[in-house]
Amino acid sequence: MEHSIRMVHSYKVSQAIEIGKVEVILAVDERQQDKPYLVCYCTRQNPLNMEQYYGAEAGSDYLAAMQDFVERIQDEVASLRRERDEQPLNMPVLTANECNLLTNEASLENELLAIRPERLRPEYRTANHQLVVAVGGFGMSAHSRGRAVYVKNVFSGKEQRWNRDDMMGSVKPEHIPPWAQQRLEQHQVSEKQKPIERTDAR
Repeated sequence: MEHSIRMVHSYKVSQAIEIGKVEVILAVDERQQDKPYLVCYCTRQNPLNMEQYYGAEAGSDYLAAMQDFVERIQDEVASLRRERDEQPLNMPVLTANECNLLTNEASLENELLAIRPERLRPEYRTANHQLVVAVGGFGMSAHSRGRAVYVKNVFSGKEQRWNRDDMMGSVKPEHIPPWAQQRLEQHQVSEKQKPIERTDAR
């Protein structure tokens, strides 16, 4: 079975590790006599989930490039540990037992949803990364042919794009964590306090 070759410009990807919000890449182009080794980051944190490369450093020494590659991974691990230590609460992963499983008939609009743990990287399999509220996308409607669902993360408030089948289901009321319930209530209050836009009568 043939495997597609992944390229970063003219460099062929030799090593790639996904960690946190990035992927750390070591790539090689032996035709580049001066700088055949490239280390960079890749992210897909955009609405279209497209690969974006940045932080590229090219060099001639393989061991130096490998050291750079390893150090970048270690930096990401350290950042994830700090993030976990700063979490004020224990946030165990939510499973199918805590959810009303998703069906084709279900509308996701304004539902508190849990992302399937297996669709998250291992370091993000905690409730604060799972819990989202659907806010848009064709995949939000029942029987829709569209897949995309745009959501807002309950813990961070950041908007994200997922597919409908990434959702495990809506969280049963008795299993909503207290911190999530509090944030949902705060969001509802802030929405009610927003000024109503008025247009001139014609």
